Amino acid sequence: QLRGEENTRIGQEATRKVYDLFLSLSRRGVVESTTRTIVLRNTSGRRVMLEFASDPDIRITEVLTNEVRPIVSIEVKGGADQSNFHNRLGEAEKSHQKAKGKGFFQFWTIARVDLDYALVKHESPTTTHFFSLERICNGRTDEHRRFRELFCSVVGLRT
Repeated sequence: QLRGEENTRIGQEATRKVYDLFLSLSRRGVVESTTRTIVLRNTSGRRVMLEFASDPDIRITEVLTNEVRPIVSIEVKGGADQSNFHNRLGEAEKSHQKAKGKGFFQFWTIARVDLDYALVKHESPTTTHFFSLERICNGRTDEHRRFRELFCSVVGLRT
């Protein structure tokens, strides 16, 4: 039970880092935010919602006139131990598969461990983009710039 509580705390802390990153990347478009959602107005004038929950950890949707369009399903894997990472990748894959069934078409996995992208692509084929949590949170890295550009592209914000 204590290990489970610690794993939950680690996951929540990692998700909070991603929340803060999204908030900073989209600050010009934010119209509302709570501890579990960020609502943006994109350059087309439509509302985009980032919802922080579980399964998937984060979902990005765009609010159209008559429907909500699923865009990105994001799994955040905050554990730093390499030994259990394969299990966490399997959990991400199952979540992405469920999201695919709900109409999402982009599937991102953000992990705290260093990734061999060829290996993880084999273990989670649904994932369209893998990111290192530490590198996307460091504004001086190429991975941060790639993440920012991809995020702004899918939500419709200027970089």
